[in-house]
Amino acid sequence: MTTIAVLGGGSLGLLLAGKLKASGCSCVLWTRTDSQAALVNSVGITIEDHTGNSLNSVTIHACSLEEVTSSDNRVVLLAVKQTALTSELLTKLASIIPVGGALVLFQNGVGHVELLEQALPGRRLIVAVTTEGAHRLDATTVRHTGHGETRLSDNSDIDPHLLSFLEQSLKQAGFSAFLSKELGEAILRKLLINAIINPLTAIMRIRNGELTKSAARLELMKALFDETLDILRDYGLGKQSEAELWDTVLNVCSATSHNESSMLQDVVLHKETEIEYINGAICRIATQQGKQAPWNEAVTALIKAIN
Repeated sequence: MTTIAVLGGGSLGLLLAGKLKASGCSCVLWTRTDSQAALVNSVGITIEDHTGNSLNSVTIHACSLEEVTSSDNRVVLLAVKQTALTSELLTKLASIIPVGGALVLFQNGVGHVELLEQALPGRRLIVAVTTEGAHRLDATTVRHTGHGETRLSDNSDIDPHLLSFLEQSLKQAGFSAFLSKELGEAILRKLLINAIINPLTAIMRIRNGELTKSAARLELMKALFDETLDILRDYGLGKQSEAELWDTVLNVCSATSHNESSMLQDVVLHKETEIEYINGAICRIATQQGKQAPWNEAVTALIKAIN
């Protein structure tokens, strides 16, 4: 049986590892600290539903990334934020993932695929876009705050058996998983959604569902949405109408109403956020297009000032 290694002990990493292992998949967790690995090995991973009720308590083997010397032909799910993709981490990945090895990328924003292609030549990179909501409560406990969809790039250069294995493993774990030949559109759609929800919830210190609870907040969301959509249209976002995309943003707020966005979680914990890879990236795209992006510039500056 192929073993899946989940790299990252944050919200998404704990959720993926816990649910995969609970479903019977062969799965291990690679953490970035010895202390978290020791705790997971001692008590396992606990998964809660959005109300705080315990769904699973899962025994799983964990080890710190420093302890890993070889990927042993594993499939690695990279469940860390773009801020974690340091030169040290990339060098470590190059040493443990052999040429031909597979890495599934769960990062938000844009730019990470090109970075990993350059750092890991010859590896099979599979882009994943997920709208699952998760909140890490402590080093071993994660709350599944919202169900979403996970799409994997159906790349003709990737072994179809591997893609099928990943899709079926995620489905077996209870995720809504699909292969997509048009993942570029999904990446830009998620970038649009993240550019609205993440910075505004972080600035206002509110959960996703609270964004739509007043006319003033909706007006602010719409202004940021209109500016961002205009920029991303010229960047390749073209399948859905403006009305459909606006409804998508509102539906994500509703479906993940209990979720604290990853950016809000980072701000509360005084961690570096992904603002440069989301709204900051949109500002850079706008500059390339000769456009102004005052709303995106404002939220980027505010998040940086908070940090």
